[in-house]
Amino acid sequence: MRDEDKPFVYYKTGSGFKISPRNAAGWRAFAVWMLAFFGATGIFVWATVAADSAGWEDSKMLLLVTVPFLCVTAIWVFAMIEYMKARSEIVDMDSLIQLKRELDRNKKRNSR
Repeated sequence: MRDEDKPFVYYKTGSGFKISPRNAAGWRAFAVWMLAFFGATGIFVWATVAADSAGWEDSKMLLLVTVPFLCVTAIWVFAMIEYMKARSEIVDMDSLIQLKRELDRNKKRNSR
C-alpha cells in the first residue's frame, strides 16, 4: 500500500507516539474499533448490573466480571494500535524538528 493510500498517520516523537486518521477510510476503521469497544462496555455494564442483582459480593464481581473486562480492554487496545500502526504512514517528528533547526541555522547564517 502506498503511503498516500494509508488511512492513518503515525507520528513518532522520542518515546511517545500519536496515531491519527488520515482520510474517510481511517475514520471508518476508527469508528468500527470504537463501536466494538462500546459494545464490550455495554456487555460489561449489563454483567455488572446482573451480578449485583443476583447478590454477588463485590470481591466475586471484581474477580469474575471486572478483571476479565480489563484484560479484554488491554488486549483490544494493543490490537487496535498494531492494526493502525500497520496501516499508517510513519512520520518521525524528531528528524523533522532537527531538519527545521538546521534550516533555521542556515537561514540565520545566510542573512548575516
